[in-house]
Amino acid sequence: MKKTLGLLSLIILLYSCDDGDIVVTDFAIENATLNVCGLEQKVIYATNNDGVYESLSLVLNASGTINDSVSNLLITDVREDEYTFSLSSSNRLIYRIYDGAIANDYFCSNVPPSQPKVLQEFVSGDAGTVTIRVAYSDVSNDNNDADTDGDGIPNSMEGYDPALSDAEMLDTDGDGIPDYLDIDDDGDNVPTRLELDPEEGSWEDNGFLDTDRDGTPNYLDADDDGDGVPTRNEVDERDLENLDEGQILNPLNYRNEGELNFLNEFYKELVGENPTYIENRINRKIITEVIISGFSLKDSNGNSPDINTNRDYNMGSFNSSFNKTYLRNIDSEEDSEEETPTDNVEE
Repeated sequence: MKKTLGLLSLIILLYSCDDGDIVVTDFAIENATLNVCGLEQKVIYATNNDGVYESLSLVLNASGTINDSVSNLLITDVREDEYTFSLSSSNRLIYRIYDGAIANDYFCSNVPPSQPKVLQEFVSGDAGTVTIRVAYSDVSNDNNDADTDGDGIPNSMEGYDPALSDAEMLDTDGDGIPDYLDIDDDGDNVPTRLELDPEEGSWEDNGFLDTDRDGTPNYLDADDDGDGVPTRNEVDERDLENLDEGQILNPLNYRNEGELNFLNEFYKELVGENPTYIENRINRKIITEVIISGFSLKDSNGNSPDINTNRDYNMGSFNSSFNKTYLRNIDSEEDSEEETPTDNVEE
């Protein structure tokens, strides 16, 4: 956020006036770290308490693409995309100057605060366009250590390629979930993060754990001990009967003389097939950028000229995250993705 004296002080930056309108070349609050709150209406806002007390807020109608749930997801259908709509009576840009410091929860209170007092307010009319750009920030090409699914292996080693769609990327177990988003790459019900490190140290120093030494590391091997019985089926009959959909294969429950069954090639007892798959639930991180163009701001009291801009204005951006469950494509009725927002947003 720029530390200036506020929008009114920008009169010194004016380069033209026409019929009482003021055209500005800059704004005090720009490229700011934005905040979001609200239910029926979403409020995207930034404040400045340095030198002048001011705020810039974008009040959006929560219909259509705008998310009306209690979450930090501004867009209902989160994907890398951009959404454009016009400023209007229900989608308003508001600039205010106050007589005192603005609290962090000023825009998120159920009852509008009486303090600080608003000294001057400018409100947008029907002119202007809002563009909201959404992108995943957990697949950064600039960060070789990015690990979207949190399984301990960087995206760069799991076949992530920004030039490809998810359907075209590496999918070891063929479950429709690319490895870089799959917490169980080989579909054996043992999370990838538990199948990485050899006994003598970390995989970064000593390579990946490969129990049967067949050249395929355990995290990509559906039969870790090479005994012909898939890892996911090496479970006790009583436990198999009690397993619920989404429950993981817990190695501590399946032992034979102190050794894990699915890591012991001499233990091949099993009863039937294990019908469960672990739930592939991961935390996704996104960045949302707000651009406004061709807008004008009118003094709500009619005491000052209208303020217009002739360029795209980058209001700023905010980071957020949400939990997402990726379902296997083995059942067409379950071939979907569920988004569940985190609860780290002010209401």
